[in-house]
Amino acid sequence: MEHAIKRAERCGDGINVIWEKRGREVFLYFSFTRLVDIRVNALDILENPQNYRFDEETKELSTIA
Repeated sequence: MEHAIKRAERCGDGINVIWEKRGREVFLYFSFTRLVDIRVNALDILENPQNYRFDEETKELSTIA
C-alpha cells in the first residue's frame, strides 16, 4: 500500500520519512547512502515531501508523477 509523505525530518546521517496510517503518524529512517542508492534527492524530500510516496510493501520511496 502506498502512502503520501506527510513530512521529512533530518535525523543523524539520514532522514525520517513520516506518513499517516490509520490516523497515526508512522516513520521510517533512510540513510543518506540509501537515498543516493535509490536516486532520491535528500534536500528535495526535506523541502518537498508532498512530492513523494512510500510503498509499505517494498519499503521504497517514489516521486508522485
